[in-house]
Amino acid sequence: MDNVSNIKLGKRIGCGSYGVVHKAIWQANDQLKKIAVKIIQENNEDSETEIINKKKNILNEIRNLQQFNHRNIVTLYGAAKDPDNTIYMIFELADCGSLYNFLHCSANDVSYVDKINWMAQCAKGIDYLHSNNTIHRDLKTQNLLLFDKYRRLKIGDFGTVKQLTTINTEFIGTIRYMAPELVIANGKYTEKCDVFSFGIIFWEVMSRKKPFEDLKDMHPLAIQKKILEGCQR
Repeated sequence: MDNVSNIKLGKRIGCGSYGVVHKAIWQANDQLKKIAVKIIQENNEDSETEIINKKKNILNEIRNLQQFNHRNIVTLYGAAKDPDNTIYMIFELADCGSLYNFLHCSANDVSYVDKINWMAQCAKGIDYLHSNNTIHRDLKTQNLLLFDKYRRLKIGDFGTVKQLTTINTEFIGTIRYMAPELVIANGKYTEKCDVFSFGIIFWEVMSRKKPFEDLKDMHPLAIQKKILEGCQR
């Protein structure tokens, strides 16, 4: 584990599963490196079961990211814990932000070829996960990060990742990107669920519209019904 005192936090740049994400400066081997830090604090309002599950998922994310090695998977440099049991996960910094922010919070644009290239990189990252018997379960544009002047895309936020051999029917993910079979009672996560989310992301990238935006004021159960009916917007 790395020393928390070597990390100087900057501004908050987003949220990940179980924590907030900040820009930061990390002193490593006498060098200063710009990084992203996910900060995960204990919540006194959580039940004992919630605390146990949270810790299990955090350790799962750290363990998986330490094993992954792919140009389209975000790099975890290390993790640390302070005396208050706050966990700091140290990641490479996405200098161009998330794909979501580019599509919906920016006036910048890229060519059709660039968009296809993004999706090809996303597909390669997903294929790498699936070839390692792993599914992400929460693929969405907020979890796709851009690097190198918008030329490189990497998959991030692995707090929901599971090995296929351990998958159960727990309800995980973001409803607007969720496969229809998961909406049905006792639906099971498979690689196909990631592929469905990939399709929604592809539509979002090409249209530059948020999925199901016209249903944003609906109850989640109503959106689930639309998913089952095959509505894609």
